[in-house]
Amino acid sequence: MLKRLLPRQENFFRLFQHAADKLLLTATEFSQLLQHLDNQQFYVDKIAQHEQEADEIAHHNFELLHKTFITPFDRHDIHELTSTIDDIIDLINRIAQRFPFYGLKQLPEEVIQLALLSIEATHHLKQSIYCLHSLKNATLIFKHCTEIDKVESRAHQVVLAGEKKLFLEEQDFKHFFKLKEIYAHTKLVINRCQDVGNILRGIVLEYS
Repeated sequence: MLKRLLPRQENFFRLFQHAADKLLLTATEFSQLLQHLDNQQFYVDKIAQHEQEADEIAHHNFELLHKTFITPFDRHDIHELTSTIDDIIDLINRIAQRFPFYGLKQLPEEVIQLALLSIEATHHLKQSIYCLHSLKNATLIFKHCTEIDKVESRAHQVVLAGEKKLFLEEQDFKHFFKLKEIYAHTKLVINRCQDVGNILRGIVLEYS
């Protein structure tokens, strides 16, 4: 276990775990926002709060990286992992902030499905990050990363189905572009989870 060999690394892993917790919470709040448009400002505000707290976690991790001579794995990987997780939360917050002026009263079922898939992806990402403290968990990490890949494939099909309906059925030009943007940003959340999964794979392969 790396933890027995390198000092202070538990601080990095704790911060990674806090960031993963915050990511899952943010994705869950976004899904709730889509399902409760009549109370959307409540969820928009909660997501914004999660984003601010995630920025603080990332800041602490960068500070720790600057102060720590011996790190649990490559400094570039620590920076990339921290930045990418924080970017996903930022991405969710940016799309959530648009909802108050979108004026949407209802959403297609495919949009709801996509948000639920983003929860699934962030859940697997959280599980893999909680395993990162020990190379004995390499198999579990790879398993969760593979599950993220599967979620991304399903999400791709959902987006195709949803966009097909948009092109065939939607007559309101503004509404079309609002929904198209929601599809794109929500799918990008899942893509970025896949990016983090690839970073985790690289770390495990390098140090196992």
